Amino acid sequence: MAPRRATLAILVPLVLAGGCAAPGPYPSLAPRSAEKAYADGEDERQPTPQPDDAALAAEIVRLVAAAKAGAAEFDAALPAAEAAVAAAGPPSSDSWVEAQQAVSRLEAARARVTAALADLDAVNVERAAAGTLGAGDRDRLRAAIAGTQALADAQAERVRRLEERLSRP
Repeated sequence: MAPRRATLAILVPLVLAGGCAAPGPYPSLAPRSAEKAYADGEDERQPTPQPDDAALAAEIVRLVAAAKAGAAEFDAALPAAEAAVAAAGPPSSDSWVEAQQAVSRLEAARARVTAALADLDAVNVERAAAGTLGAGDRDRLRAAIAGTQALADAQAERVRRLEERLSRP
C-alpha cells in the first residue's frame, strides 16, 4: 500500500504540471548557424587591429590623475582618523562617535579613487565591446586599472582595520 501511495504522490503532480504548459510555437532546438560554425572548428574571427587613440590616452591620464588626487586626499585624512580611533572610548561615547565620523570622512576621501576606477573600467568595457581598443591603449588601460585597483584595495584595507578597531569593546 505504501509503494502505491508513493507512486501516486509522484505521478499526480507530474500529470497536473503537464497541463500548465502554455500552448504555442516553441523555438527550434536545431543548432544555430553560429553553433554549427563552432562545432565545425572554423577559425574564430579576429578583430581588426585598431590604432591607438590620443583622446583615450588623455582620458586615461586624466582618470589616473584623479585617482592620485583622491589618494592624496585620503592620505591627508588618514592620520586624523587613526588618532581619533586610537583615542576612542567605549561604543556610543563622544570620542567613539568622533572616531566614527573621522572614519566616515576617510571613506568620503576614498570615493575619488573608486570613482576613477569605475570610470576606467567603464571605458575598458565600452571600448573593448565596440572593438575600438588599440593594443597600446589596451595595455595602457590595463596598467591604469591595475594601479588604481591597488590604490583602492590598500585604502579599503586601512579603513577596514580602523573599523575593526572601533568595533572591539
